[in-house]
Amino acid sequence: MRKFSIIAHRGASGYAPENTLAAFARAVELKVDAVECDVQICRSGEALVFHDRRLKRITGKRGKFRRKKLAELRKLDAGNGETIPTLKEVLDLLDARCAINIELKSRKTAVPVAQIIRNSIRTGSWKTEDFFVSSFYFRELRHFHEIMPEVPLALLFAKKPRGLKRKIRLLRPFAANLSAEHIRPEWVKRVHHWGLKVYVWTVDDPKEAARLRAMGADGFFSNYPDRLGK
Repeated sequence: MRKFSIIAHRGASGYAPENTLAAFARAVELKVDAVECDVQICRSGEALVFHDRRLKRITGKRGKFRRKKLAELRKLDAGNGETIPTLKEVLDLLDARCAINIELKSRKTAVPVAQIIRNSIRTGSWKTEDFFVSSFYFRELRHFHEIMPEVPLALLFAKKPRGLKRKIRLLRPFAANLSAEHIRPEWVKRVHHWGLKVYVWTVDDPKEAARLRAMGADGFFSNYPDRLGK
């Protein structure tokens, strides 16, 4: 798979509304190694790129994302007039010009995401090594792995990376994504001990990035990916 150290968090979301085509286009302009996006399934079954369970913070409208159909969601303003994109639209825009980390943000995402990845590899410029998939939902990640074992996985942790041995045995991941807010040197050492890379989210300050590199971090998710260097 591709090597990378800087991953644009929800696209270059410091410069354009998060998880929108504008944010991903900006990330490509900044020549990032990879972008990260969040995928959920709406009520009508489509895989859309959206982070929150509720619509309010991003769109200003009330309601839960999963209870809305595609037609309803497409009418909402995701920021600066941008619409909520489908995963396919994001992949078509990026066209394998950088790698992509797809986070399975909700349940029942494994199958549709696997289908979209397969179609993109079969019909477009994408290759298997251009993708990696992560999730807080271990069962969803395991289901995806059963469907597409060839696609690399990254374990996602909000705090202490628990259950590493079991998860590594079942999923064969290449990395663990740890929170900058809670990361500890001993956790980085533990992840490295098991042969995994450590990617830290979310880091926008170059001084913080330098501190985390000294701790052993292999790369970062950033809203301002151009600020951190390589």
